[in-house]
Amino acid sequence: MSRSVDGVFTLDARQTVTFWNQACENITGIPATRALGRCCHEVMKGHDLKGKPLCKSDCPVSALTKGGPPPSALPMRIERSDGQKVQLKVSTMLVPSASQGEWSIVHIMRHGRDSQSAGLRQEQARPMETIEPAHCQHQVPHGACLLTSREREVLRLIAQGIKTEIISEQLHLSPTTVRNHIQRLMAKLGVHSRVEAAAYAHRHQLAE
Repeated sequence: MSRSVDGVFTLDARQTVTFWNQACENITGIPATRALGRCCHEVMKGHDLKGKPLCKSDCPVSALTKGGPPPSALPMRIERSDGQKVQLKVSTMLVPSASQGEWSIVHIMRHGRDSQSAGLRQEQARPMETIEPAHCQHQVPHGACLLTSREREVLRLIAQGIKTEIISEQLHLSPTTVRNHIQRLMAKLGVHSRVEAAAYAHRHQLAE
């Protein structure tokens, strides 16, 4: 996640930021030294498109550390550290945490439609030099281009209707690792189930 072209940050059960990648700093202007260890709402201070606060101390997303379906991706506006207001699209997924019975909340953010200034595009593009992208054709959607080769392989098997346990055996991975790959690829593609992921793969000719 540290090499992702999208901003990725993680939260624990106390809504404390436990991970903040370089792309987060590029998007928000906030360095990891200022984000880590602080509550999410104090760092992001996000609002919806009508100006209503989204980031707050009683954010219902924090309950996801006990499990449950993540919410759909939502638009958010924040103010960068330089005072510039930008619109983001924020997705959420869960990954296993070090605490038994709990999940870490992972937020993935990318620029929205009204944040396409040249300067921000250049900053966001810098981490792409170190990411492991798939080989994409121009007609392939942006989300598919963010998949690693392993995630594309898992997606292809999902599209064939193969279950997690069988994917685990075929790829010589643990079932937990396979599930993590599935969570990440679904977040990148903006889908919310294996069925949607399979349909996406067939629609964009990624199932072959």
